[in-house]
Amino acid sequence: MPIPFYPPHLRSLFTDRERELDRLQQATADLAAGRPRHLALFGLRRIGKTLLLLEHTARLLEAAPTGPVRPVYVDFEELVTSPELFSRRYVGLVTFWALTQGEGEIEAFLTPTALLGGPAAGLRCVAQTLAAMENARDDPATQVTLALDFPEKLAQELDCRLLLLVDEFTEFAVLGNYPSVRRPWHLFRAAMQRHGRLGYVVAASAINAMKAMIQEGDSPLFLQFEMMEVSLFPPDATLALAERVLGDTPSPGVGRQLHRLTGGHPFYIHAVATRLSGLAPSPADLQPEDVSRAFVLEALNRRGQIYHYCRYLYDVSLRRARGYGILKAILQVLAEEEGLTLSELARRIRKGASTTRSYLRALQEVDLVVEDGGEYFYRDPVLRYWVGAITRGIEVDPSTSRATLAPLLADLEAERFRLTTELGRAREAGVRDLVRSFAGQTVEGAWLGLSGPFRLPTFHRVAPYRSPDGQIEVDALAEDGEQWAVELKWRGKAAGKKELAALLRKAQALSARPWFISRSGFTPAARAYAAEHDILISTRADLEKLEKHLCRTAR
Repeated sequence: MPIPFYPPHLRSLFTDRERELDRLQQATADLAAGRPRHLALFGLRRIGKTLLLLEHTARLLEAAPTGPVRPVYVDFEELVTSPELFSRRYVGLVTFWALTQGEGEIEAFLTPTALLGGPAAGLRCVAQTLAAMENARDDPATQVTLALDFPEKLAQELDCRLLLLVDEFTEFAVLGNYPSVRRPWHLFRAAMQRHGRLGYVVAASAINAMKAMIQEGDSPLFLQFEMMEVSLFPPDATLALAERVLGDTPSPGVGRQLHRLTGGHPFYIHAVATRLSGLAPSPADLQPEDVSRAFVLEALNRRGQIYHYCRYLYDVSLRRARGYGILKAILQVLAEEEGLTLSELARRIRKGASTTRSYLRALQEVDLVVEDGGEYFYRDPVLRYWVGAITRGIEVDPSTSRATLAPLLADLEAERFRLTTELGRAREAGVRDLVRSFAGQTVEGAWLGLSGPFRLPTFHRVAPYRSPDGQIEVDALAEDGEQWAVELKWRGKAAGKKELAALLRKAQALSARPWFISRSGFTPAARAYAAEHDILISTRADLEKLEKHLCRTAR
């Protein structure tokens, strides 16, 4: 039976994410048992956070439409405008979901008059909350507080628990633009502490803003949420989504090329696969070079979905940051060569180090650039490719011949446009996916800095880790019968003894075995230190061999 809030054409595209759904289901079960937990989802734009929220909502309603936990889906991007409008509409939306499970006409819930005269007639908490809001019409902070407390009161009156799935959660900060509200996150934290029947699952595309809000000690929401990354697709999920779009299974080479060029980003996979459907008589006829052609047509053609998305991301992000011209210059430099240090970038744009640092910080705040070990990279490598091409005046038409496209296709294979393998942050997610595939396989110990064969453990939980006090942070903590602490450095110089010693201290504090991965290898002193202290080490070449071996054995 179709679900009104989740159209069939969207649900048919839902792929993978079983690990994330398991965590959402566990949080829902804990809420039903009276132990509310709150989750914070973060990930790149268009990576599928909203789809994940909708899928969990649909599964929850299908499994138990009148169960003890009722889902409430709210998009703060559409809802958060002024304090008064937010407050009244929040009450209406929560009531709509709690009473109808997302079915029916929502308009009857969005104004106090319609709400009291129709669907919510007879609900004391609705009448009392709206009356209190009217009495506080000159006090926006009180109105917001009344709205935030309303779901708890409604859950009590309905004798249920409410799971609030809040999309674009960071937009709530907009209310801080009103002097009478000033500190919206303090209001939210205070409300959470008063609630016992509510569970929150919040999501946002503003990665840095979300992490700062949840993980920094001076934030009112520090330690209130468990962080959950919605990561890029591994190769098998990339192929599965392509199959859904194409209607049939393409050759393995097509899937590998699609994953390489898109980095496993679901939006890019969908866009390229849609373009592929018109390039061959059937999916079985597609070749890897067709994927490259489709990618170029999508990214560099003004009517391509990827082109439009990159243009939007580029323009909107730069408008939110100060210093438009200099920021564009930095992005153009990084499009030509990633992994530059602060001093190298400062020389390229002819600015001082402190000024350049400020501009880089602005680019980090809008999630265009990330810093890794003192070097700077694009967060989204496809955007890097687009900026590099567009700033050189390169655009193509859908009817462009293969011969004309040939130089651009060659660029895709060139070092300066290597899309995924050179980006450290993207590799972190890839390493976590690799560790999740460990299942007792026997591999060459040399790939981990050991001699002889080595049997991999099986891990049931693999995630980035940051201690509550912020003192210990690793790229992945793998847990089960044994624990591994994994650190990855994807930069242009060999890792040294000090870096391995730092990981060893973290691993010892976590009672975990350390595994250090370095793109550029290790100094002789580092290798000796690793052997002495039983630290697993892998280079980029080792990692690639391990990935290929596990991919072959998984078939």
